[in-house]
Amino acid sequence: MDIRALWKNHPLYAAGKIELVPTDWVWAYRGADVSPEADLKDGTIVTLDELWDNIVSEGLHDPLIMRVGVRNKKFRLEAGNHRIQVFHTHGVPFIPVTVQVREECGPHVGDVMTDATHNFDAGDDVLISAITEEYMKPSDVFRSLAGVARPA
Repeated sequence: MDIRALWKNHPLYAAGKIELVPTDWVWAYRGADVSPEADLKDGTIVTLDELWDNIVSEGLHDPLIMRVGVRNKKFRLEAGNHRIQVFHTHGVPFIPVTVQVREECGPHVGDVMTDATHNFDAGDDVLISAITEEYMKPSDVFRSLAGVARPA
């Protein structure tokens, strides 16, 4: 299944901040309690089946966003909790991901992009301890993606 990679038009792609990450890796950090409906680029609310149909017919516009908090040492899938569900269900092996680096990460932060309440401890997997840039390639942030993430 070829999905049109419209995310390659995203400014973060031009900046080299997006990599293809194994879907199973992202799946492990999804927001399991996210709402059952998704929203399309135009704001239309759809089912997950309709989301998949839209991605297949229209392409994928944006990368998924993992957010990391360097101060509270947490991370989560901030944007893409619905898309990861359909990618996992339909066997898409790699998906475009970028990492947004913030001081804090979690459902308590004022600018969350999801209604899910998940948050994961960074432990030794997160390689950074300070914000040097707002967005980074996943393999520059997560030890477990070194040698696994692919250039986009």
